[in-house]
Amino acid sequence: MTVSDDELWAEGYKIPWDDPDFSRRMLAEHLSQEHDLASRRTEWIDKQVEWIHTRIVGGKPARILDLGCGPGLYAHRLAGLGHHCRGIDFGPASIEHAREHNPDHSRCEFVHGDMRHADFAGPHDLGMILYGEFNVFPPHNATAILRKVHASLVPRGKLIIEPQTLEVVEATGRAEPSEQQLESGLFSDRPHVWRTDNRWLPDHKVAVQTFTITDRDTGARQVYRSTTRAWSDGELREALASAGFSDVSRCADWPCDTDSLVLWIADR
Repeated sequence: MTVSDDELWAEGYKIPWDDPDFSRRMLAEHLSQEHDLASRRTEWIDKQVEWIHTRIVGGKPARILDLGCGPGLYAHRLAGLGHHCRGIDFGPASIEHAREHNPDHSRCEFVHGDMRHADFAGPHDLGMILYGEFNVFPPHNATAILRKVHASLVPRGKLIIEPQTLEVVEATGRAEPSEQQLESGLFSDRPHVWRTDNRWLPDHKVAVQTFTITDRDTGARQVYRSTTRAWSDGELREALASAGFSDVSRCADWPCDTDSLVLWIADR
């Protein structure tokens, strides 16, 4: 069955990041040191923050825009190294955590909002879109975000962006269905059955995951969807160039424990 762009990216195309209960449960996943499903574990965040500090901003105080900042795990550390950070995230519990655990209110500010509409302020020396955040948006939103970042940077400011690879997104869409019984989980505090169905749409380069959550006691069912857009290297270069960026390159020395993501650097 053919799917149009309007249908593909209609309301409900992604999981409810801004729902207070979902956000609360997601925060626990961000902070967990047992996996890297929501945020990286501390040891890797520490390595990457040090890399950003030395490799990207040369150890000098910088103004940094962290888009999809989650609970502030990067911004807090960067502020501790003398940088000023503006973090923006859609999850209310994550932003609340980031504010409550802010080590230096004069160096970090956190905004609860959708990066498609939020004020990026600036000017910033560095913009960051890490950990596959770029892949969750429709192409027209993703390219608009790049233009907003470009406008918020100082001349010769930099952007680092870490999308999922095309191969990984495709593999997600082609994965077999799965089902698990949970006492509680990301989508519910109650005992439930979590079924995941996957679909790969090659014409759109999109993986669609459908999560069906069935309450084990009442039989009530709720369906959620996660839509992930894959970007080829060529498409990403073109999108960055069209937003005004130059000197676009993949970074080989980014400290990372997975090959499912790749870091790109671009100059304003």
